[in-house]
Amino acid sequence: LTLDARRRAGGSESDTVDMNAAALTASRVAGTSAIRAPPRRRAAAVRAPAISAGLRATRDAHESGPESGRRREEEPASLPSRRAVALAPVAAALLAPLVARPDPARADTECTECSNSNSSLAPGDKPFVQSPSGARFADLREGTGATPQPGQTVVVEWVGYTSGYQAKKIESTRETDAPYAFKLGAGEAIPAFDEAVSQMRVGGIRRIEIPGELEEKLAYSRDPSQRYAVGPVPQTLGGRRALDFVLDNRTLKDFNRTLLFDIRLSAIRK
Repeated sequence: LTLDARRRAGGSESDTVDMNAAALTASRVAGTSAIRAPPRRRAAAVRAPAISAGLRATRDAHESGPESGRRREEEPASLPSRRAVALAPVAAALLAPLVARPDPARADTECTECSNSNSSLAPGDKPFVQSPSGARFADLREGTGATPQPGQTVVVEWVGYTSGYQAKKIESTRETDAPYAFKLGAGEAIPAFDEAVSQMRVGGIRRIEIPGELEEKLAYSRDPSQRYAVGPVPQTLGGRRALDFVLDNRTLKDFNRTLLFDIRLSAIRK
């Protein structure tokens, strides 16, 4: 038969080549040029689909019997592949944050100490002492000079941070070279500054933590038009933006508005 005839009979080109080679070898051994193997192979190839279909039908009929369910229960479960076993720890690690993630609403209601740095002090940190107003103070260095009296003008160096939200620096008088001067007890400074400086000595350095829930009482107004009626007022645009963001952003929680200031009492003017 020709190659096309063999293809129409259902054999592939590679099957045809293999069968011809096998028949040629057999004929040489038998001493004849007759090629009888290919027709038998081709017939077997043609009958193969029908035989396979018959076997499948017999198997399906056998498995549909009353014993099929019992056999399926007795058959062992297929084992996971090596790839599935290798990837299991990776999948568990990726899903762990999602499973362990706390409910945001519940976390907000339970965060009673988020604005209190005493709840997360590192070894060697000096704790804050809370005053009756709710402000917290920590003396980083005791001064040796005089203590100011109400009505006197004091000069302070200061640096401020939005410690409750990303701890961004508001401003530093060391960078602006503009110390802040105000009359003690006259309402010119935010209440936390008035209270802190009234208990300091010249040369002392005090850290002030203003809890976010008391920010408007101890620091700046939420009303932008009244906010900078008291000082210290940031001199730079970046400083005002940093402070305004935490005070004006309504999506933040109260503890996000916690402010931190380091102040140094430099002088008392008479």
